Amino acid sequence: MRFSNLIGQQAVATQLRSMYQHGRMPHALLLLGPEGSGKLALAIALAQYLLCDNRKDTDACGQCAHCQKMEHLVHPDLHFVFPVVGSKMTSDTYLAQWRAALE
Repeated sequence: MRFSNLIGQQAVATQLRSMYQHGRMPHALLLLGPEGSGKLALAIALAQYLLCDNRKDTDACGQCAHCQKMEHLVHPDLHFVFPVVGSKMTSDTYLAQWRAALE
């Protein structure tokens, strides 16, 4: 997911890129909004932008090895954590299903 694929998030994407370009990227961000507002897509696009080897001012390149891994949601620095039920269960148990649901 790249910033250019986002719908209706251009103002926030511009602000996030500006934060990075000015060396003001915090160690954590909390993206809030109603269901269906594109928060998850924005978070994935930001992660790809930050991990890209050949990023431009406006977006990730989409071609480097990091971008290719991000497109398939298999980059080793991309971690999804979500609630599961059961003391022996972890998010990793459902990771393949989660990736399939996102595609």
